[in-house]
Amino acid sequence: MWLYYFAKAICMIAFNIWYKLDYHGLENIPSGGGYILMSNHRSMIDPIILAEKAHGQVRYMGKMELFRNPILGWALRTIGTFPVDRGAGDTSAIDNSRKVIEEGDILGIFPEGLRSKPGEPLRPKSGVALVARLTEAPVLPCSVYWEGKLGFRRKIVIRYGELIPYEAMGLTESSSARELRNATQLLFGKVLESIEVSKNEY
Repeated sequence: MWLYYFAKAICMIAFNIWYKLDYHGLENIPSGGGYILMSNHRSMIDPIILAEKAHGQVRYMGKMELFRNPILGWALRTIGTFPVDRGAGDTSAIDNSRKVIEEGDILGIFPEGLRSKPGEPLRPKSGVALVARLTEAPVLPCSVYWEGKLGFRRKIVIRYGELIPYEAMGLTESSSARELRNATQLLFGKVLESIEVSKNEY
């Protein structure tokens, strides 16, 4: 775990020099772990800048292709990232997600699955709702926003919304596909609202 905090500190020093990081909603961040951090996905730096203010280790899913590089794969596993084979019905990703929550860490998920490079959010997948149903974990909706091209001294707005308790997601023990879709729309809707606030205040 020490490598996680060391790597995060080094990256954040560099990012604070290169960008203008503007954080909002810090009062909404739980004091401990055991929840899901959910955000839109704009760039490769998102996992680090979102984890910067969290009170605990944020563990993310990473696409399997990244782990095929021995050095990168070792580094990712060392800092707590675990692989997911997208589109292959990878049940180990769900098992690992449950383990993260049960161990009191923070599970970071980008429900779009891919980076939205143009900035327009993509259609979310139901993974967040599924993990929430299996663990009954609350969800912290977050957003990352900037205008123009990401570069030197570009202002990046990181906004944390209010924690959504499991009971508010409309999920049951035997949730149907419709319940999972509805919960996904509710949860990602909070991310979209957060993006709009940042856009209006930018």
